[in-house]
Amino acid sequence: MKKLTLKAEEALLGGMLHHPEALPSMRWIPPGTFSRPDYAALWQTLHTIDFAKVAPSDVPTAVTAAVAKIQEQGIRQTLTPSRLASLANRSVCPNPRTAPLYGGMVLEAAIHRAVEHAGEQLRDTARQAEVDQALRALEQADKTGQRLAQLDKAWRNAPETVRNLLDTQPVEPVTPVPRTERARVDVQAEGETLASLLYEPRQLREPEVRALQDRDFSHPQLAVAYEAMRTLDERHAPIDPLTVAWEAQRLPGPNLSNQVLAELQEAGMGGTAAYTAKQVLHTAALDRLDAAGHDLRNYARHPALAPSALVDHAGQALEPVHADHQRIQHAEREPELASDKEPAPPAPVPAPEAHTYEHEMEM
Repeated sequence: MKKLTLKAEEALLGGMLHHPEALPSMRWIPPGTFSRPDYAALWQTLHTIDFAKVAPSDVPTAVTAAVAKIQEQGIRQTLTPSRLASLANRSVCPNPRTAPLYGGMVLEAAIHRAVEHAGEQLRDTARQAEVDQALRALEQADKTGQRLAQLDKAWRNAPETVRNLLDTQPVEPVTPVPRTERARVDVQAEGETLASLLYEPRQLREPEVRALQDRDFSHPQLAVAYEAMRTLDERHAPIDPLTVAWEAQRLPGPNLSNQVLAELQEAGMGGTAAYTAKQVLHTAALDRLDAAGHDLRNYARHPALAPSALVDHAGQALEPVHADHQRIQHAEREPELASDKEPAPPAPVPAPEAHTYEHEMEM
């Protein structure tokens, strides 16, 4: 796609060098859409020239003079008169009047690059952040969502005829290549959380524990065990190794082995579930952030996805991350809200029973 992108950029620039009077109608293509800095600088420079005052025969001279004013020396040296002449060659731009379509191709390629870059940034953030920095790391996904909205807006600013030609739906469904392994795992915290809950089930009411979902556990059997405990708690049923094992057999997923249950029962320690559950949730959220970045990068590299479809697929890939962000925020806010509540009024003192007075009178 890179070679085709360069050809589209050169065709667009060549078309404008042939018909610079069309430049005002091409302002929907910002300089940042070009993959090369010299092409971006040339595009920006062309828009600074008032070609209405330039005779067709003087266009090369006017462009050369404007390029000479570019501050970056390296770019000036790249955009030599011979290089400009080669861009204006008919072989580079097959049909100058098709320049808007070439511009749409340039913008589409830029959107693919932007989504790919956003995916790489998410993966870097997910892998470098500490567990206690998960909430801040997830904010990166919010910024990515805002960036996707900007890309969608930029595409909608393109002429409708261009969008109708390029914004086609893929012939077959596009799915990203799955990751080969998880980026973040903390099986120890998962086991400690369930061991503590089995030892002291009332901790299931803690906000940090309630925020957990079975998908937050990387160990399949621990995920089933947690879901079984949660189901029992919702029914106000007793929670012990036997009831957990009995309920777990009803749930989809792997069978909960006696060995895993025995290890949980042996390692149990009360009062720690809230802390370790937070570790589990934050670790899982960072891993899903990495997964979203992986999907964004894969979608961006798929040429079958036109801009609208690409932005839509990328947005769907971010939805689990946004949900994690809200869960963590809610879990951290809930104890604060509880502590802000006014103390309950004292209970009314019950009135003495009538027979008490009668007894006293008799005495």
